[in-house]
Amino acid sequence: MFTLFKSRKPTKDGGLAADSLWELDLAVQEIRAVAVDTELTGLDHKRDSIVSMGAVKMIGGRVEIGQTFYQLVNPRMAMNTQAVLVHQITPGEVVEKPEISEVLKEFVAFCGKDIVIGHFISLDLAFINRELKKATGSILANPAVDTSSLMHFWRANSGNIGHGSFAPERFELVAIAKELGVKVQGAHNALMDAFMAAQVFQRLLPRLQVMGIKTLGDLLRVGNPERRIESPYGVNEAP
Repeated sequence: MFTLFKSRKPTKDGGLAADSLWELDLAVQEIRAVAVDTELTGLDHKRDSIVSMGAVKMIGGRVEIGQTFYQLVNPRMAMNTQAVLVHQITPGEVVEKPEISEVLKEFVAFCGKDIVIGHFISLDLAFINRELKKATGSILANPAVDTSSLMHFWRANSGNIGHGSFAPERFELVAIAKELGVKVQGAHNALMDAFMAAQVFQRLLPRLQVMGIKTLGDLLRVGNPERRIESPYGVNEAP
């Protein structure tokens, strides 16, 4: 008998009905997921905007390289120099691109009922949900897993099972990827960062299984984007 997870606030235009359910007892190897990243004009989710979105499909730890989503977005606002230097998307490249309401229709359809995965994904979701609420009156229904939360869980518990401690210099995506042996290229490109997050998740999955993270329910618990985690150094950290 499967335990079921019911979506809290389903979207209106993404094919997710109000009774959408996820099987919490589903083995992690069978989870259908989509790794997501956004590039932004800044980090203020009330004032800044999305300038690009990238996503790549996964089944368990397998990255479906042929199933990707990438779209530049007209942010409807001026782009500051610092943001342009980070993501290297210029105003001229987005002026004739679709606005976010159009892009989100395609993005939500691409995600379907997959679990959403990302690094510090609460930031991406804040922007996505703000725009979805404006366009549809609702937010993304899909359960989310934060690879940063998974990293903290691994770091806090790896010593207990005889593994060396997980100690990247920083908990940024690039630093984590390097620590796990993921080849880093094209950082701050939404599709490449989504692909990098997917590979980070891929590397972590067998390690998490050794720690007893066997099901979707386990994964949602330790990868909760809103979960505060006790670090092994005695400092409470929130992804």
